[in-house]
Amino acid sequence: MKKRIIVGMAAVAAVAGGLPYVSGYLAESQTRQSLDRLNSQSPYGKMEIVKYERGYNATSAEYKWVTNPELEKDLQIGEIVISCGGVHNLLSFDYSCNLKSMGLQDEQIRAVFKGKAPVTIEGNIDLTGDETSQVTINPFEIITEKGARIASDGGSMNSTANASMSEIIGVGRFSPITVLDATGVEVHISESTFTFDGSMYEKKYFLGDSAVNFDDITVVAPMLGAPLPVKGISIVSNSGVNNGLYSGKGSLNVAEFTLPASLNNRTNKDVSVKNVSIGTSFTDTPFAPIANLTDYSQRLAEQMSESGSVDPGMVGMDEQFLKEQVLALLKKDLAINLWVSSEVNDGALKSHVNTLLTKDITEEFIFELETGGAFAALKLLQQVDLDILVAIPNSVTELSPEVAMMVAMSNKFVADDSGLTSTLILKDGAITLNGEPSSIETLMQ
Repeated sequence: MKKRIIVGMAAVAAVAGGLPYVSGYLAESQTRQSLDRLNSQSPYGKMEIVKYERGYNATSAEYKWVTNPELEKDLQIGEIVISCGGVHNLLSFDYSCNLKSMGLQDEQIRAVFKGKAPVTIEGNIDLTGDETSQVTINPFEIITEKGARIASDGGSMNSTANASMSEIIGVGRFSPITVLDATGVEVHISESTFTFDGSMYEKKYFLGDSAVNFDDITVVAPMLGAPLPVKGISIVSNSGVNNGLYSGKGSLNVAEFTLPASLNNRTNKDVSVKNVSIGTSFTDTPFAPIANLTDYSQRLAEQMSESGSVDPGMVGMDEQFLKEQVLALLKKDLAINLWVSSEVNDGALKSHVNTLLTKDITEEFIFELETGGAFAALKLLQQVDLDILVAIPNSVTELSPEVAMMVAMSNKFVADDSGLTSTLILKDGAITLNGEPSSIETLMQ
């Protein structure tokens, strides 16, 4: 029994002793896979391994960015070298990477970042392939020839990802940015944060939630008379694929800002703008043609880079392929929505366009539209549902009577105590305008 215990303990010790070598091997394997994935998606150049020395307890490596020759002729970058080192632990691999050389502009770039490289990267890869990393952006100051100055204390981003890339989470922050123009204009951007939570669909396309937030942006300029703070700015998006159908939504949002009276010649009063949202959304969009178009645009960019062309037509766009992919997108139930909304001096300004395909758009149908004139246009009404709203509050027409006059002359709006509204509904080929039956001829008047 004692002998078995001793043998078992020896086996465990032998396995544990080999784990650092295993973690180093797995880290190299994952690194090479990542480089292959990066190079397959980059149209502008390749990342090459200059050296990779893997020992038992540690690894050192260097990588070189090689720009496409034709692109290098127009945009001389030089040799960019990344140096990395790593330590093999029992159950993980710790690494850190720095920009060793930044090509022909190395000295100038380091001067901007106060003698350092722009970023440093540190991370850890465990035996299952899960990875955590931190990217640190160093403080910088840019002074242009015309005297403008841009400065920040930098920032950082922390992220985690599993080996299959089905779970990716990131959180970052960026310190305040100050922009000073030689004309006396100042822009102060508060500390910003950004987050993302999603996955790499097919290990190529990020899907999930992301957000960039600013507490406020303040503009100081001679013509304003007083500082103009814009508060609560955010850029948010979310996307996903279910049963091959893509759905996504993105918007720019602003909590509030006030235009000073000095910029309002009409009433010479401050204008309060709150709860601004500008965005778009897509639902039930076939994802395959989106992926095909994305891959094609990358290949086209690579061909342009290799040929030195700035005109896509010069490298031969595949018009038939593009038409096929667009038609593959225009399928029944595809919905596209656009909106703009805000409160202007407490009046609700709203606008949206909601579109829904009720039938597939075919190549034959496109041909009919191109050759059939008005008859084909009427046929289009049978294949699309529309919901269009424009609401202009009194608070806006008071600021711009010219807009109110043009709207009133159009005979497409109705007035009430709150302002002017126009609602157009197209459903099953029937049109209603502000709740009353209408026609194409009436709308064209």
